Amino acid sequence: MERCYNLQTCAANSSLEQDIRLCADVGFSSVEIDFQKARNYLQEHTLQDLSRLMQAHRMRCASINAIFSINFCTEQQWEDVCAQLDFACDLGEAAGADRVIVLSNERADLPAGVTDEAIFTDTLQALHRLADRGGARGMKIAFEPVGTMAIGDIGTAWRLVQAADRPEVGLVIDDFNLYLWDVGADFDVICRIAPEKVFMVHLNDAEKIPFARLDQNHRCMPGDGRIDVRRYMECVRACGYDGPVSVEVLNSEIWAKGPETVIPEAYEKMGKFVD
Repeated sequence: MERCYNLQTCAANSSLEQDIRLCADVGFSSVEIDFQKARNYLQEHTLQDLSRLMQAHRMRCASINAIFSINFCTEQQWEDVCAQLDFACDLGEAAGADRVIVLSNERADLPAGVTDEAIFTDTLQALHRLADRGGARGMKIAFEPVGTMAIGDIGTAWRLVQAADRPEVGLVIDDFNLYLWDVGADFDVICRIAPEKVFMVHLNDAEKIPFARLDQNHRCMPGDGRIDVRRYMECVRACGYDGPVSVEVLNSEIWAKGPETVIPEAYEKMGKFVD
């Protein structure tokens, strides 16, 4: 496995250039690039500059992230989703990424009375449409279940990927998001997933606060919280996955430390769980 860093871990307090340089300095071999940092970078640079930056630091881009709200779209909403996918393909061609992370809608934003069967069918159709469009440019669709979203558990997400049955569609596994679903009780499901269908693994932890208060801003560094991170990674290994494992901590208090502190800390703390 390789240690990867998601640039959103210092989302509001660093630049793409600074993150890439610091990641290379501490030993990360790959990064995940998010749309916002990429757009900020491209205000004064070109895609060719991005390609040269990655090459200069011998850094690989493991994924582009993320496309949200792919369910029950109006025509205009779907055009917006496709525009994001096209941008991800542009970034991927420049930075060397061949997959983009995709998520379903928040459950609170779904049409009233919609059934789980309808959600499954609509999500499957959306994944096929995205795979058709992205696949034409060599971009894979990495679908990520999130506990508060329309597709919240790894079991349902895995059934979706199996139903899609195409090489462009796979899974993102994130311990925090699975913890939000059922406190990590379904980590064992990971052991039964085909390793070639795991497109990305995220590694984080959850702050030690009451479960009902947890949201994405309560992520913390692996080993610092309440998730059984060691068991999670044992399940990831058991399925046969051997790709990038990425730290993705979306916590404004951690962002405030600055990238000079956060990036070395992320590299060190994930080293307890990633060889």
